[in-house]
Amino acid sequence: MMTLAFLQALLGFTSEVRWLRYAKEYYQGMFPYLPGQSGYNRRLRRLGQCMNWLVAALGE
Repeated sequence: MMTLAFLQALLGFTSEVRWLRYAKEYYQGMFPYLPGQSGYNRRLRRLGQCMNWLVAALGE
């Protein structure tokens, strides 16, 4: 999930729906299971603290 979120930000996708459609088309081989929009959003919210920690750790 963190890799998908990183790619979404890196590639400039602001819409989760558009991002997931793009990811299913171009990254299906790397990510055999991609959740739907609501599942993707739910998982990202659960990873919020971990992602904040990672960004801070990389910033140091």
